[in-house]
Amino acid sequence: MKISRGIGVLPNLITIGNGICGFAAVVKLMKIRIVTDPATGELVFNDVRLFTVAAWLVLLGMVFDVFDGRVARLSGTTSNIGAQLDSLCDLVTFGVAPALMVVRLNMINPQAWQSFVWFFCLAYFLGAMLRLARFNDENEPDESSHLCFKGLPSPAAAGCISSLVLFYTYIAAFEQRELKLFSRFVEPETVQAMQAVVSWIPVIMPVLAIILGWTMVTTRLEYDHVASQFFHRTHSFEFIVYIVFGGLLIASLPELLLVVIFIGYLIYTPCQYLWCWVTGARREDSESLPTVMTNDQ
Repeated sequence: MKISRGIGVLPNLITIGNGICGFAAVVKLMKIRIVTDPATGELVFNDVRLFTVAAWLVLLGMVFDVFDGRVARLSGTTSNIGAQLDSLCDLVTFGVAPALMVVRLNMINPQAWQSFVWFFCLAYFLGAMLRLARFNDENEPDESSHLCFKGLPSPAAAGCISSLVLFYTYIAAFEQRELKLFSRFVEPETVQAMQAVVSWIPVIMPVLAIILGWTMVTTRLEYDHVASQFFHRTHSFEFIVYIVFGGLLIASLPELLLVVIFIGYLIYTPCQYLWCWVTGARREDSESLPTVMTNDQ
């Protein structure tokens, strides 16, 4: 039985790279153990850096996901098996790994709360799974069909969780050079207060997970496809300058800026819809963008 006329090698290798990142993230998370701090007697993780590595692996998988479909469309090697492989890899990297990340972060919390965490993370996983199933049913290889999302894309949902984990581990450790420099200009009590606030992030993340699960499957929200908007259109020289210097700024402080970018992307569309509903105005891009929307992850 012939399953496909032709399978593009390069785009599918890129897709497999995405799946490898997701698998590696899961392995890193499973290596995390809970131990007792001899100084305080509290339950702590044996190596918080494993959360950081897992979060970066999910974000690296996102880079692979940006380019696999584009390479397939540009090379004319799109195939059904490629779309199925893409969804399977995305389910691991953007569905299983982020949900497991939140579960593991809350394993030092009371058992009663962990039961709620399991339910909230299951809702996130099911949201990602249902979204990817819908993608397999509605996906079209035409480039013009990849300019807008119905619901939050699963890589963006995983980016919200991963970037928040990076921010949490970054502030909680308070060991990086720039943070040590910051501590010289403020009182130690301020540093301790900031770390105390950040310590609540693991408790907040399960609630965020269930919100992300619903946002991925809703068809009421239309999210712009940032990569397609960037590559599909021509831009001014000033725009390229902003991109270059903005990229350098993000590269210098990724733990602080990535969470702003992903959470900003999450709330921008709902805020825009709320503003239009209150003022009776239309979305600014409603007439400029094609009406065809994609379910692309």
